[in-house]
Amino acid sequence: MRIERVLRAVECIPEGRAATYGTLGRICGESPRTVGRVLSLWGSNVAWWRVVNAGGAIPGHAAEAEPHWRREGLLAAGPDAAGPSGVAGPGGASGSGRASGSARTGRAGTGPVVELRRVAADEAELRRRWEAAVADLAD
Repeated sequence: MRIERVLRAVECIPEGRAATYGTLGRICGESPRTVGRVLSLWGSNVAWWRVVNAGGAIPGHAAEAEPHWRREGLLAAGPDAAGPSGVAGPGGASGSGRASGSARTGRAGTGPVVELRRVAADEAELRRRWEAAVADLAD
């Protein structure tokens, strides 16, 4: 049951948007680590690339996620995409929606990252969608 609740939360993230492990955890009542574990074991049939850490990355899976991120316009496009801390997070940056040229890389050049300030899914909307998606599950 826990697995299905997490996977349904991932299915609620619209194309062109992303959510953090923590956001999904708050929505479905699980820890961010549980969300990540469920995705690592059972997430291959959902849009796993739309779920990232608070820095906009999926450690160890950036190469697999990057084509999906490019197609959906999720990539951070350069140093201006980051906030004062150098981490793209929730906020209000503007952007064209498509990365051109090279994407901004994560901490210590670990790979491309999602620009959460621009593409973070609305948590209230995700919760509403998730509640409807799990209505048929028994507690």
